[in-house]
Amino acid sequence: MGAGKGTNRVMGRIWLLAALLYGYGHPDFDGHRPAAIDLPLQNFHRGVDASARDGRRALLALADKAQSMRSLLAGLRQLNDVF
Repeated sequence: MGAGKGTNRVMGRIWLLAALLYGYGHPDFDGHRPAAIDLPLQNFHRGVDASARDGRRALLALADKAQSMRSLLAGLRQLNDVF
């Protein structure tokens, strides 16, 4: 149990760091970031946004496919009952 607790702390810190980096990469912070890390933070923010957008599209596509498969299965069951 002790090892899991330490792992949770590390993961929590990683999530916190990622959230801070993401937030600091937002366009509202233009001019407040050090020039050396300005572009990498902007790119990180854009990358996370693109991943979220693409992930949402993929999930919606999978949900549509699942609904189609359920409809096909229901139709096949009806055919099976007829024959």
